[in-house]
This record gives sequence, structure tokens and C-alpha cells, in this order.
Amino acid sequence: MITNGHVTMELRSFVHRAGGIDWYCEQRGQGPDVVLVPSGEGDCASFERVAEDLADEFTVLTFDMPGFSRTSMPANPADFTVNRIGDQVATLVRSLKVPYATFYGCSSGGLAVLRLAISHAELVRNVIVHEVAFDVRYDEQGIAASTSALANLDDATIVRYCKTLFSTVMNEDQDAWERLGARYHQRLEGNYANWVRHYVLSEPDRPAFVAEDLKNLEITWTIGGLTPARAFFSNVLLAREAEIPIGLLNCKHFPQVSIPEALSQHIRDVTSGLLRTARKPGTESALH
Repeated sequence: MITNGHVTMELRSFVHRAGGIDWYCEQRGQGPDVVLVPSGEGDCASFERVAEDLADEFTVLTFDMPGFSRTSMPANPADFTVNRIGDQVATLVRSLKVPYATFYGCSSGGLAVLRLAISHAELVRNVIVHEVAFDVRYDEQGIAASTSALANLDDATIVRYCKTLFSTVMNEDQDAWERLGARYHQRLEGNYANWVRHYVLSEPDRPAFVAEDLKNLEITWTIGGLTPARAFFSNVLLAREAEIPIGLLNCKHFPQVSIPEALSQHIRDVTSGLLRTARKPGTESALH
């Protein structure tokens, strides 16, 4: 289908059960697999522009996260934690017969794809991460400290706080955020309390990454050029210790929202470059 000169690949949306979870999934395109993992808001609709851009060259899979929007809670309530999302995504991808993929994630989605690269390497061609959510410091106290008191507040108060946090502190383009639509923002109102209570407050249980575990993995890492330096400086320190180059995207925390075309081009450039290298004679060619 061609709309205003842009080729739009047919979207297949479906619910798929894996690991005791009913996952809402979206898939587009054809070619090597790319998996887009949502961040703390848990809803894949923010990836629509990126997924459409990539679908002319790749098979693009995305989904709502367990316990968020249109995906059910984990079968075991103890598994509703940021520490488990990497394993949960791996279970989903395996069950969909995706043999080998590029994984993108920012924030807690970045936590998931780094864990995939370490623990489920057979699924991973490469990972692309942006502002991974460990030791986040948007202010002098840190984001976890500033939100921890919300756990004892009612859902309406959490929603009011998170609306401002997500739309302005984490994002530089409020118009782009609002253009995601009323249905998206209605779903997020049901997600914010889950994000605070099950992701933010699971800080002590977050997966700890050791530089040695990340060395020699195919990782492309960025932080936002418009984000305060202190917020994700821990990303810079860990990437440097693991000998991973780290770059900048001209955005804050959600490039899929504010600069979707630039993000899709970034993912395309990195992944296509790896695929071209793997096709050269004498190089590893495990392309699936």
C-alpha cells in the first residue's frame, strides 16, 4: 500500500500466549527480524512510525509488555518485575519462531535487551540501546528516590505525576507525545501505577550488569544529547568500562516518539551494516 508516496506494509496484530502470558503483538514487513521492546510505559503504539519505516526491509515485531495495556499479567505475580522482562521477551520471541533478531530498547526496554544479549545470545544478532534505566538521576535525589513515595499514594496521584514526567522531563516534543492519541494515553493511565510499583520500586532487584559480561557483544549504545548529563551518566561509565562506544541521539529519553525517522534510520544503518559484513566471504554468515 502506498500512502502519500510512502509505502505502508500491512500490519498484523494478534494475541499470542507464551510463558503463561497473553501478549498483544504487532508484526509488519519482511526480511531479517527486528524486535522493538517498549520502555516503562509498556505500550508498543509509540513504535508505529519506526516500525512502518523499517518494514520495507525488515520483519518488525513489537508488543505490549506483561501487565501493561493489552498484554495480560504474568501467570505468577512475583514475575511482574523489571528483573524478569528479558527472560519473558526471550520466551515470546522463541514461541513466535523468530530465530535471530536485532533488538532495540530504551529505558527498561534497554534493560531487557541487554539481559537478552547476555542470557539468550542464540536469539540475538545485535542489540541497540538508548538510556538504559539503571541508576537514573533526573534530579539530585535520583528518579527512584523522587518516585518511591508515590507507592503509598492513590492511583490518581501517580497518574498526575507520571503524565508530567513522561511528557516533559523524559521527552522534548510534547506535541509528538500528544499525537500518539487519546486511546494510547488512556491505556497509559492504567499503566502508570504498574510502572511505579513494579518497575521503579523494583530498583534493588534490577539486573546488575558487569562490564565483562558486555564485552565482545554486538551492542550499539546511545544517550540523549538533550537529556541532562547526570541523568544517564552511569550508562557512559558502564559502556566505557565494557569497551563499547557510546553516541548521542538528538533527543531525550524517547527517540521513538520525538525523532522516529532518525531512530529508524539509526536502527537500519546499524543492522544493515552488520548484515552486509556477515555476507562477505570468509565472515560468519548466520543470517536468519
